[in-house]
Amino acid sequence: MPSEYEIKMSKLGGIVEMIAHFSVAKLRVLYDLAEHLWGEGEEDWLYQLKKFLRKEQSWVGACAEKKTFLKCISGNESLVIDAVDGSKLLKDAKDTFAEIDPNFKNWGADASGWETPETPVRVYRMKKDATFAQMFGSLGYNVEKIYLCQDQILNFVRKYQAWLRTGGYATFFLFQSKENLFVAKVYFTSLHSLYDSLSVRIYQFGHIRIWRADKHRRVVIPQLA
Repeated sequence: MPSEYEIKMSKLGGIVEMIAHFSVAKLRVLYDLAEHLWGEGEEDWLYQLKKFLRKEQSWVGACAEKKTFLKCISGNESLVIDAVDGSKLLKDAKDTFAEIDPNFKNWGADASGWETPETPVRVYRMKKDATFAQMFGSLGYNVEKIYLCQDQILNFVRKYQAWLRTGGYATFFLFQSKENLFVAKVYFTSLHSLYDSLSVRIYQFGHIRIWRADKHRRVVIPQLA
């Protein structure tokens, strides 16, 4: 009869063989999950994960809780991003941003976008502390359907600057580059002049930081039918 150590090593070998074929996006998710299963609250994560795998109600089914993360503040306001060809990138927008995060290039978030028609969007305010996954996943849409291209983000920033959060706090935009999801953080800063100027930072979508709602950070999301 195999020992516990032999069983563990056998399962570990099978896991390594599987993850060797994972995409970078899947590896990031797996890494985040491993951190949760190793760190504080690991027992609760293991319990909830087992429930999810058994298709029992866990975080996935908590729709009532999810809907409290964001509140729409644009109402019936017509906010429409212009049709774009996808060629403009945030890393090159030095005429718009005083500071641009170098990680746009370092993380491969510098791929050209795609041609898009006019796109109506809504602006939301954070109502409850949340991670990016909770923010963008709280509206009942597949996150793969609600990201923008960088050209669209630039168009919104330039066209609707009055809708951006002020006071040094963020407005978040979800976008895709090279099949990976990222979040652009656009915010006003006065580091380089007497007047507020714009800066942009980038985060990976799987980033586990919990953003505080009391700062009233904003989120811009395409308006789906």
